[in-house]
Parts: sequence; C-alpha cells; structure tokens
Amino acid sequence: MNKSKYLIGDVANLMGISRDTLRHYEKRGLLTARKAANGYRYYTEADISRFISILYQRKMDIRLDDIATLWDEHSSVDSPKRLSDIIRQRLNEEEEAIRNHKRTIARLRMSQKDCENIQKYTGKVMQCTMPPSYIIDPAVDFHDGIEQWFQYTREHAGLDNMYLFDEYQIHAETESASLTLDYQNSQLLLHEDMAEYTDYPITADIPVTDSKIRYLSTFCASQDRVPSLSTVQFLMTYARQNHLPVCPRLFSTFLMQGIRDQKQCYYLQLFLPLSSLTNLHLI
Repeated sequence: MNKSKYLIGDVANLMGISRDTLRHYEKRGLLTARKAANGYRYYTEADISRFISILYQRKMDIRLDDIATLWDEHSSVDSPKRLSDIIRQRLNEEEEAIRNHKRTIARLRMSQKDCENIQKYTGKVMQCTMPPSYIIDPAVDFHDGIEQWFQYTREHAGLDNMYLFDEYQIHAETESASLTLDYQNSQLLLHEDMAEYTDYPITADIPVTDSKIRYLSTFCASQDRVPSLSTVQFLMTYARQNHLPVCPRLFSTFLMQGIRDQKQCYYLQLFLPLSSLTNLHLI
C-alpha cells in the first residue's frame, strides 16, 4: 500500500504547475485529493502516477473532456482502445494544421516574390516565359472573375493562390497611332509549384500554360484592372526599338491592390508575346 503523502503545494512544485491548475483538474474529476486528520489535503503516489499520465496526454494536446473519458471507471471501453481512437483524431488534426501552415508559408513566399518583382521591374522590361501553371478555369468573365475566384477558394483550400489572367487584343492602325485594347477572355491560373498546397484535384486533363512561348514583361500600377495604354505602348515601343516581333495580344495578371503615390491602385504584371502567331493562347 502506498503510504507516501504529497501535499498540494509539494505536487505543484514537483510538476511545475499552479495550485489553481490542480484544483481545476479536481473539478473536472481527473484527480481527487484526500484529507488528512489534521485537515491538510494530499495526494498519494498512485495519484501522482495518474497525474503524470494525464499531463503527458495534455502534452499531446488531448482535450480534457477526452482525457476524462479515458479515466472513466464506468466506461465499457478500455483505455488503450479509447486512447488509440483519440490519438488517431489528434493526428488528423495536427496533419491538417501542418498542411495549413505550409499553405501560409507558400502564400507568404509568393506574395514576397510579387512585392520584390514589383519593386525591381516596374518601369523596366524583361524577357521571360509564363510560369508553368494549371489553367483551373479557362473562361471566366472579366467582371465576375474575382467573384468566381472567391467561389473556388470557398470550395477548395489552397486555391486562393490562383492568379486571374486577362487577355486583350491590341489594335493600332500604324506604329505612331494610338492603340486600343479589346478584352478577350479571363482565366484562373494556379502555378504548378503551388498545386501541392491545395485539395483541388489536379488531373491529367487540366490544361497547362505553354512554357515555350517567350514574352516581354513588365510590372505596373494601374487605376483599375485594365492595364494603362501608356504601359502597353511602352512595351510595344521597346519591342519595335529592339526589332522584336510581337503578337498583338496582351496578357495581364492582377497581383495585388495597394497604395502608390498616396492613391489606391492595382499592381499588374503584363506579358506581350514574342511571336507573330495570330492564334496565340496561353495553352
């Protein structure tokens, strides 16, 4: 028989917890202090051993209600079976938390890259290819595109990493004439390296962007989602001065909204295809 007695203060010091925590566990029915002849309340070695198990279960972030069922002497289910079921549930919760954490890191890195590119390439021109991407929706309406983006993100975790791409036809009668943009289509794209962070089913029949096509690209701030004609003209002039044949198509992706020169704006990346093909598409 265990004869050692541990006063509440001794247990609190031994376990590194407060007396209030001990009392809380008692109120939940997980511990029961005994009362000595002198009125002092104490725990036995068996109580200490039980409490060590309870604290270990709490370190696995098992809820107190679940712990109470493990120590329910009236339960018909043995502790190992019940604990195994609880641990299985906790593992699923922790694995989902890890997935969410990875999604958050991916969002941060993607947004950081966008911010760095905006600072580095605004007002400058570079040659690039389209980032390898899955075309999640090949035809969304310009005005409803953002609403459809939200609908996808409500249904599938991780699709908030999609970009909205708008396609325009460029019209200009002569090189010196003012140009106009004729809206064609919008698409929702998910970069291939972001696919692992979504539960959206990426199947073999989902089209992908053509990584062989090269583009002239720049970053800009615009008053709305439609690129400013001056920026498009800037790209066209660069192509002409450098004797680069381009297709009269423009692809624009909406990166973020923000403030520039104390005014709200849309930050965009523009892609002007280096091609003479007239039927050029992202895929």
